[in-house]
Amino acid sequence: MRRYERLLIAAVIGGALLAGLPIVIAERVINGYVDQQARGRLEQGAHGALALAETRVEQAMMTLVDLGSTGLDSCTPQALQAMRRAVFASGALKEVAILDAEGTVLCNHIGGSGETRAVSSEQPLFGGRYTVALVRFRDHPERALRLNLSLANGGALSALISGESLLPATEEGSPRFRLLLSNGEVIAARPVGEENAPSAEGLFVSVRAKSNRFPVAATAERARAAIADEYDDVLLIARLTPTIVSFFVIAFSWLAIRRNRTNPTAMLSRALDAGEIIPYFQPIVDITSGRLLGAEVLARWRRPDGTIILPGAFLSHAEHSDLIYELTRILMRKARDEVGEAFELRRHLKLSFNLDGGHFLDGYIIQEVRQAFAGSRIAFDQLIFEVTEREPVADLAGARRVISELQNLGCRVAIDDVGTGHGGLAYLLKLGVDYIKIDKMFIHGIGTERYSKTIIETLVELARNMAVEVIAEGVETFEQIEYLRAHGITTAQGYVFAPPLPASSFLALLGAMDRPRADAAAPVALERSVAIARG
Repeated sequence: MRRYERLLIAAVIGGALLAGLPIVIAERVINGYVDQQARGRLEQGAHGALALAETRVEQAMMTLVDLGSTGLDSCTPQALQAMRRAVFASGALKEVAILDAEGTVLCNHIGGSGETRAVSSEQPLFGGRYTVALVRFRDHPERALRLNLSLANGGALSALISGESLLPATEEGSPRFRLLLSNGEVIAARPVGEENAPSAEGLFVSVRAKSNRFPVAATAERARAAIADEYDDVLLIARLTPTIVSFFVIAFSWLAIRRNRTNPTAMLSRALDAGEIIPYFQPIVDITSGRLLGAEVLARWRRPDGTIILPGAFLSHAEHSDLIYELTRILMRKARDEVGEAFELRRHLKLSFNLDGGHFLDGYIIQEVRQAFAGSRIAFDQLIFEVTEREPVADLAGARRVISELQNLGCRVAIDDVGTGHGGLAYLLKLGVDYIKIDKMFIHGIGTERYSKTIIETLVELARNMAVEVIAEGVETFEQIEYLRAHGITTAQGYVFAPPLPASSFLALLGAMDRPRADAAAPVALERSVAIARG
C-alpha cells in the first residue's frame, strides 16, 4: 500500500472520529494551519531570495577571480575587452572596473573613468581580500552592490551588481521582499520602490533569513488580510457545521498529498533526473608553497533559468532520504568527465568527495567507485573520500571494512568536520583513515575563541602520532594561514584562496597555477598499456 493511500485511509477514519468535536476546535486547527503555511511559504521565499543574492555575489567573486588570475591590473585594450566579456557573460553585472589605491575608477568595461557615487561604508570579507558596499547613484533611484577584490599593487578589481538582479521578480499579490546589508541599509526591494515602505505591526506576517557567509539578509512579508483571503474558503467550510469536518479532513489530506509534489525532496528528485545537480570545485592549496593540490567536489543545483542554489537549501533533504546516493553517483561521474583530462596530466592532484554515513553500511559504494573511475583519466590514487561526523556511522566495524576496500583500490579516506559531530576519537581509532579535516568552526575561532587553538594543536599532535595528514577547512584570513603554518599544517582550503568554482573557472585557475609538462601524460599512458597487457 502506497504512502498516499495510507494517508487517505487515515484521513477517513480521522474524519469520522472528529465529526462530533466542537466547531471551535476545527477552526483553531485551520487557523493554525493557515499561519504555519503562510510562514512556511514566506520562509521559503526569503531563503530563495537570499540564495539568489548569494549566488549573484559568488558569481561576481568568481568573475573577479577569473580576471585577477590573468594578471589584469591596468587599463590596456586587452583589459577593457576582458572586462566587457565578463559583463556580457554575467547578465547581472552593471560594471567591472579597475580602481586605484584611493578607490577612484581608473577605467571600467566601457572605458569610463573618475566617476564618483555615493557609497556606504565598506565591509571586509574573508580577511580583507574582498570588500562589499552599497552604492547609490546621483540621478537614479536604483541601488547596487559593489564587490572589490584587492590587487597586489594596492588597487582593486571592482564588480557592480545591480540591486534589481539580487531579488527575484514578483507578481501582483506576491510577498514583499527586501535585501539588506548587516547595518540595516536596504540594497533592493520587490516590488521596486518599497525600500522604505512601513509595515504596521500585527497587520503583516514577516520572516527574515540571514546569510552565513556575506553581510546580507533577506526579508519577506505579506499582509495578514491577503493570507486570510487566500484561505477564506477553507475557513468558511470549518465554520459551517461540525458534520462536514469528516469531509474537510479528507479534502485537506488530498490537498496535502497534492502539495507534496512540490515538497523539497520531490523537487530534488526531479532535479537529479533532469541533470540539474552539478559539481563545483573548491581548491585545496599547499600553504607553504602556494601549489594547488586538488579540489573538494561540492554539489550545486543549477535551475533551468541558470539560477544556482547552494547546498544548504537541499543537501539535508538528500541526506535524510535515499537521494544522497544518487546525488553522490552523479557528482562522481560529472566531475570525472569535466576535469579528468586535467587530472590525468597532473597526477599529484587529488579529487575529494563527501560520503554519507549510509554509504558505509555495505560495500555498494565500492561498486560505484569502480564503475565511475576504473579505466578513467582519474586514477584511484587521486581520489579522497570524506566521511562526516555530522551523522553517526551506525556500524564502525562494517565501515572499517568498506574503508579498507577503498584503500586497497588506492583511494584515500578522510574524516570531515572533525570535533563537531558524533564520532570523536572513535572514528580516528577504529576507521583507519588517512586524513583528518579540521572543521571551519575551530579555524574561525583562531584569535577569538580561547579553546580553538588548544583543540587545533591537540588534533595536530594526535594526527602526527597516528601518521595521519591534516587539512584545514574554511580558511578565510591571512592571520589564520600564518597560525596554521606555524603549527605544522600545510594543507588548507577556504575563501581566502578561492570560492567553490564551476569546472570552467576551476580549470582556468588550474591552468594559470599549474601548467603540466608536454610529456606529463606519457607515464600515465605507459602504466595503462602495461596494465592492459598484464590483464
